[in-house]
Amino acid sequence: MSFDRPVSPIQDDDRPIYVIDTNIIIDYPCIIPGYAEYQPAEPTIDLSNAHIVIPTAVIRELSSFKNEEHSDRGRVARAAIKRIRELDKEEARGVDESYAMRHIIDMPDSRQTLSILPVHKDFKKALPFCPSEDDMDGQIILAALTVIFLKNKRAIDGSYGGGLLHDSASANVTLLTNDNGLAIRARERGVRTERYGYKYPDPYTGRRDVIVPKALFDEFFNKRRLEMDMWNHYMPDQPELVANEFIVMSLKNKMDYPLDFNPYQNPGFDHIGRYDLSENAIVPLECVREFSEIVPLRNAGQAIYAEALMNDKFTTVICAGPAGSGKTYMAAVYGYWACKSGRFIGVQVVPCDSRSKLGALPGNLDEKMDPDVQPIKNALRNYLLNGGDEKLQAELDSWRKYGATSKSPRSARGNHHDDTPSKKPVGVLVEEKAEMIYSNWFKSIPIEHARGRDFAHQLAICDEFQDHNIAQADTLIKRVGEEGKMIISGDVEQIHAPYIDVSNNGLVYASRLLLGFEEVVQVCFTEDEVVRHPLVMKIAMRQRSMATHPTTH
Repeated sequence: MSFDRPVSPIQDDDRPIYVIDTNIIIDYPCIIPGYAEYQPAEPTIDLSNAHIVIPTAVIRELSSFKNEEHSDRGRVARAAIKRIRELDKEEARGVDESYAMRHIIDMPDSRQTLSILPVHKDFKKALPFCPSEDDMDGQIILAALTVIFLKNKRAIDGSYGGGLLHDSASANVTLLTNDNGLAIRARERGVRTERYGYKYPDPYTGRRDVIVPKALFDEFFNKRRLEMDMWNHYMPDQPELVANEFIVMSLKNKMDYPLDFNPYQNPGFDHIGRYDLSENAIVPLECVREFSEIVPLRNAGQAIYAEALMNDKFTTVICAGPAGSGKTYMAAVYGYWACKSGRFIGVQVVPCDSRSKLGALPGNLDEKMDPDVQPIKNALRNYLLNGGDEKLQAELDSWRKYGATSKSPRSARGNHHDDTPSKKPVGVLVEEKAEMIYSNWFKSIPIEHARGRDFAHQLAICDEFQDHNIAQADTLIKRVGEEGKMIISGDVEQIHAPYIDVSNNGLVYASRLLLGFEEVVQVCFTEDEVVRHPLVMKIAMRQRSMATHPTTH
């Protein structure tokens, strides 16, 4: 079969052509025309006037994913294949129409078109490389090269004799992929590549640290309320406040603060307000004092987070920030306290995707998930070590004073010598107590088991949310049930999942999607609010400095 003659309408079409890789469809299924009306943000590439090409190799790879019954990748693959079949209506066509891209699907009410492209067997013979059928990346590169040749009216049979790079440079064909390995291989074979994602604006932090005039500060500090007319009068250049946005107020001149005012020794944090949309006013923190009785609060970020956790007005809390700022610690302690206080019947811990571990690790489901929930258990251990249990604290004080092998204060003075501990070591007691708390009040479930259920009368802690993809995040944020609450936390600077970056991770998606809802509050810690260890704070600030000014280090 030879295509020496004019073979396709695309030759006379000056619109850009984009060949779509599988990972683009999995991470951004909205790229398929009509897949969904909702799009979380403006895409990085405008495809509204483009010709989209989906290679049959991509269809084959999606078909292999669709058998994953309990994964989000399987769910997206099934929905994508269904939508592609709806678009590719069964119509009579010649045997060579698809190979020549003569069968082009017009999208209703749009200039966008779509083609499903197989690769002719003779085309492989004409190339200096011949990927196997199992080399999916190679098959996608072949499809991109096929489109380039069709666009340039070249034959796709054994008569090909060279000139690929010259042809590909003139063709308006681009392979969309976020796979770095595939992009490198494609470019080395003359195929132009681009990444695809969404253009997100600067991340919303949920807080505003501002220097305010003394009159405004005094009004809020004394009256515990700030009407928006007064805020707008004194702060005319400030952007419009978002529902539940926190305002951390400070004065330029330290001498202007009220007498004996110390913001971080004041359990009420009276210099911080929250914009209440229903009241159209900046109101004081209502519940922070109650939390400070459980855990001492050390900075504005922790005060804001404590208010978000303790205030029953909020059903969803999104918390972002660097490692060591207390995101997981405060969530775990709050969950333990809230269950003991009768607010919730239990805490559901949903760690990042455990698909690869459920079948690989030995043991039952809880044992398989134990590595992923260790941050919660570690938080409970630290809480116990910091005075969360009076009896345990007494044991710890005794151990610190008399040592691990002493039976009594008398033995420590040398009246008798016995290196056998009189009871279990403190470390063992702390470990056992933390495990008991977790088994009584906390339950681990994989994200695959969250679909189809809700967390009614429960607290859900979804940690490391930056390692979720958009489909997984979309599943979880809809699980809040009656009298329930959800805590979403993570750090976009610590993404470990493949094919996920700062623009397409679950934490950013949830933040943008839930922005401005009265039931949702967002919290963001800064680098100088790291409390784990002074060195951790220095590392976080150094990393941010290096990212901002890389040439100075």
